[in-house]
Amino acid sequence: MTRDPTLDPERRSFGLHCLGWLLPLCLLAFGVLTPQPILATPTPVLESPVLEIRNDAGGSLQARIDQIASLRQSGQHVAIRRGYCNSACTLYLGLSTTCVSPRARFGFHGPQLATKGLRMLPHDFDRWSRQMATHYPSPLRQWFMSTARHSDDLITIGGAELIRMGIPQCA
Repeated sequence: MTRDPTLDPERRSFGLHCLGWLLPLCLLAFGVLTPQPILATPTPVLESPVLEIRNDAGGSLQARIDQIASLRQSGQHVAIRRGYCNSACTLYLGLSTTCVSPRARFGFHGPQLATKGLRMLPHDFDRWSRQMATHYPSPLRQWFMSTARHSDDLITIGGAELIRMGIPQCA
């Protein structure tokens, strides 16, 4: 009588051991798992019930719009006290729960394609400009639509100027 080798307990544990490292490898190969990118500088840092933002270069406009919607729904408070907040980061300024410090710096420019050097079609440029502007309080919205959206380079202003435009100052 021959014995079925797959019933051998040592073989079964070896098979399960192999499955333990093989399964994630297969899932990765078939795109079910995707490696997570490692960011050089994490942008939002949750140190307390307040989301502290500093040295945030911006990034994807749509991703930031989605994040802002989530923060608005949760009522999360946001503070930008030091460092810089550029490009898509400035959309935080439209949250009623955001405060800024006079010493923080903010960089604005018009919507751009991810591919440097290529221009958006006028219709897309206007649509994304309006989309960005809806996230700013009125005085900042007016300034953005008349000035900053037409710039490909950052126009940097200080938190003190934003406070004069009605953005709450952090305590």
